Amino acid sequence: MTSGDTCSTPAPHRAASDADLGRAAHEPVVRTLLEPRSVAVVGASNDLRKPGARVLRNIVTHGYEGEVFPVSQGSEIVQGLPAYTSVTALPRTPDVAIVAIPIAGAVAVTEECARRGVRAVVLISADPPGSDDHHDALARVRERYPGTRILGASSLGVHGGHARFAGNFGTATEGEFDFVPSDVFILSQSGGVGGYVLSAAHASGLKIGGYISTGREVDLTFAELLTKTVDEYAPRLVLGYLEGTQDLAAFSSALQYARQRDVVVVLLRGGVTGAGRSAARRHSGLEPFDDESWRAAVDGAGALTARSIEEMLDIARAAASRRCRKDARFSVVAASGGATVLMVDALAQEGFGLARWQDSDKAELRRLLPEQAVLDNPIDATGAIFSRRHTLRSVLEVCVRHDGTDAVILTLGNMPHLDEHVFAEISAIASEVGKLVVVVWAGGSPDAVRRLAGLGVLAFSDAARCAYALRRAADIGPA
Repeated sequence: MTSGDTCSTPAPHRAASDADLGRAAHEPVVRTLLEPRSVAVVGASNDLRKPGARVLRNIVTHGYEGEVFPVSQGSEIVQGLPAYTSVTALPRTPDVAIVAIPIAGAVAVTEECARRGVRAVVLISADPPGSDDHHDALARVRERYPGTRILGASSLGVHGGHARFAGNFGTATEGEFDFVPSDVFILSQSGGVGGYVLSAAHASGLKIGGYISTGREVDLTFAELLTKTVDEYAPRLVLGYLEGTQDLAAFSSALQYARQRDVVVVLLRGGVTGAGRSAARRHSGLEPFDDESWRAAVDGAGALTARSIEEMLDIARAAASRRCRKDARFSVVAASGGATVLMVDALAQEGFGLARWQDSDKAELRRLLPEQAVLDNPIDATGAIFSRRHTLRSVLEVCVRHDGTDAVILTLGNMPHLDEHVFAEISAIASEVGKLVVVVWAGGSPDAVRRLAGLGVLAFSDAARCAYALRRAADIGPA
């Protein structure tokens, strides 16, 4: 049944055939979740303290253009929309049903959705570890109705940038939020952590095309969602938070598949210590990775790993830019001698080297900068780099033309009155040349990194973070 069908008598129970399973395996699951033509919210409410109310509010306030069907047994009108008493009572079959009621009732609703022909059910309903009866019942529904996929339970929901679809009860998209058809995606076994990544990515200027909270993975797993995201969207980047897996071989294969399709995967693992693994078991109900199996799966597929959310986003932004080689040679430019010292230290600690400048190479810089400027790479241009309107641009042009330079790093900060001028100069060079131009904005002007990102310039707030991210991105080779 498609989303345009009218409901009559619910389909009878039948066993899944091989043909059913084959069709289900090829359904565009991720695109259905992130770009549904219609959605039902079961447990919809006017009380914004309840998850169902927040799901509905998030969907209707961000410009989603599909049909929205609130399902509520307590109100005829919910948040200005006509409500229905059940999924069976809906005038049409929705592509997706988001279920936000207690888990005991959610099992029956999931089966009702499956009989109705709903393509995907997102279970916001909490299913804490240890409640295996509910988990097993949901698994049986999935087995009987292979055409309906189940996300969750205990999922925060989904975020579809391509369709302006905020099908979740989180707070990450509250207020103004850029919904864009980006080729960067987030998969997370924790709804909260995934929401943190989504918010932090938005704040750093990294646009997200889709986010899926996998929850307890009664059906759709991290591994399957990664594979299908690669198939259905051909992303540049997938950012993942995970704590464990039901099938290590499937997880490893998914990473390998992403690598074969030139998709960069950046992973943050939870449960790396004994205490963390105990907490992870309680949280996700999955068996946490041990160090050896994690390392084998990740290293074998060339995936990148991060130690924090900020580091994950740093690596992601570096990997999304023009990536440099492991043997790349850098030219470093700053308005402060100390800033050049910190930057070359950070580069050296990550195994990067500096480009060599001959006296003949320095002649053009000497014409642009005062006598006290240090022209041996790293280049301390002093504050004179801002003395005339186009001096900064001219210095950068000399650096990017230098034959021995693979990438240029500019370290700045504390220029609130020069920001617009500086941003325009940097953006012009970064967009015109074939070499990587990176900015480290080390102090003051706290929104500088985000503003530069909006202009397409790779920027960081700290030299060490910059060098570490560039190195991890270099580990996967040039784009």
